[in-house]
Amino acid sequence: MPSSSRLAISRPLPKSLTRRSFLKGALGSAVAAAAVAATACGSSDAASGFQDTSAILKVGVENPDASFDTQTTSLTWGASENICETLVSLNPDTLEVEPVLLTALPTVSDDGLTYSFELKDNVKFHDGSTMTAKDVQYSLTRLLAQKAEADSFVYIEGGQEVLDGTATELSGFTLVDDTHFTIKLRQVYSSFLNMLCQFYASIYPEAACEAAGSDWGTGTNFIGSGPYKLESNDDSTEVVLKAFDDYHEGKPGLDEIDVLYIDDANTRMMNYKNGDIDLCFFSTSLLEQYKADDAVKDDIVYYTPGSTQFVNLNLNEPQFQDARVRQALSLAINRQELCDTVLSGAALPCTGFIPPSVTNSDEGAEVLEYDPDKARALLEEAGATDISFTAQVRSQDQAVMVALQSYWSAIGVNCEVQTIDAGLWRDSRSNGSLVATTVTWSTLSFIGVEFMASYFYSTNASQRSSFYDSPEFDAHVDAARAATTDDVAKEETIAADRQLVRTDYATIPVDWPQTPYVLRKGFDGLSILVNFHFKGMTKSA
Repeated sequence: MPSSSRLAISRPLPKSLTRRSFLKGALGSAVAAAAVAATACGSSDAASGFQDTSAILKVGVENPDASFDTQTTSLTWGASENICETLVSLNPDTLEVEPVLLTALPTVSDDGLTYSFELKDNVKFHDGSTMTAKDVQYSLTRLLAQKAEADSFVYIEGGQEVLDGTATELSGFTLVDDTHFTIKLRQVYSSFLNMLCQFYASIYPEAACEAAGSDWGTGTNFIGSGPYKLESNDDSTEVVLKAFDDYHEGKPGLDEIDVLYIDDANTRMMNYKNGDIDLCFFSTSLLEQYKADDAVKDDIVYYTPGSTQFVNLNLNEPQFQDARVRQALSLAINRQELCDTVLSGAALPCTGFIPPSVTNSDEGAEVLEYDPDKARALLEEAGATDISFTAQVRSQDQAVMVALQSYWSAIGVNCEVQTIDAGLWRDSRSNGSLVATTVTWSTLSFIGVEFMASYFYSTNASQRSSFYDSPEFDAHVDAARAATTDDVAKEETIAADRQLVRTDYATIPVDWPQTPYVLRKGFDGLSILVNFHFKGMTKSA
């Protein structure tokens, strides 16, 4: 089904953009409508009289150099979302939870603890096997065993034991028959259904996943029940997806999707201009250049995700353990200037961590303070007059980090910027060796407390080179999750945001970005919820 056009904002964010209009711009999916027919075949095909009528989309993305298995990594271009499915999903237009693999949304007991589910009949995996409730049980148990966003799913009875390795089964998961099951929580958890929408909770076929073992998610060892099946994957240059004829919602509108790994954003855009790809995200640092390029300017669409770009500091580093130093680094940044110049106006300066497009953001907060004189005074007070560190970033983050380097230099802090490839960056972040870096973190649930907790809750921060461990922050998160009223949930969420950003200065939010992309005319129905979703896409004849 083609998506609403509300996210197809046709220009960068103006300086006068209100938080309300930013929120409206973020709701739903991004859509580029097509009014012209597809490009004619090449000369060799024309000469032979052959015309390929297949609907093929070619997509350029950065190679995440990571498994497709989102229970082991969150670095993905959208493979999981198009190959696999979750029980429920967020409607890209309304952000309401809707059933995908279920006949209807689950019923909930009066005490808010027990959820009763019914799977659709005869949902097929790509290997021809039929999904059953046992596959659901397996997938959610594996999620916890793999420690994927575990702080959210330990609310299932027995989840903590699976996470700790003292149990191999979820005691709160009850199989009724092949299509019926219940999940019991150990306490009320207001975000539970939203968390089931995340790609971490993709439903895998137990037999195939177990047979693949540690190879699951690599090569072609990855199958699901989604609209597209994995045809080929060389892990380094190209991935080919084919339409799944037995998809439970009907065969999708495109026959094939070719995903080409092109790490450099400018190279991706040159490939787009040359007609080698039909769709790609590109860096805001290139926005002014391509807005002036007659060949592509009319194809640019601006997607407003629920994302925050921030500086991640490794709090195990001695030089970052004094909150006054971290506060000084934040005070040195002129966020409005950075958004207007480096980011070409396609971003808003942060007032906290949670963006205005996500529930329970701190709507009354002012832009985080810019005061280099105060920053210098704090460093002197802390006795930190010789701060020097190396920030390792991926290529798409280099321009922002170089700007931050300049701001920090002005208060006497020396930052060396090193650009490293995405695979090394991922491994370094996971093993805790990144001293400082920039991260753009996107929500999968659009629930403010979950957005923060997914990175900074103590059990997650230790896996992301942050090592933030605040009992106060965790307590606010726990209280927001257990809240039975919207007012309490918002109060506790805002308290957690302020603890993170304005009390502990444990991270340094910079901006809330827009993400520009280009889509060739002739394609319609693209949805974006962090990553590209191809299910509703069609190509003009």
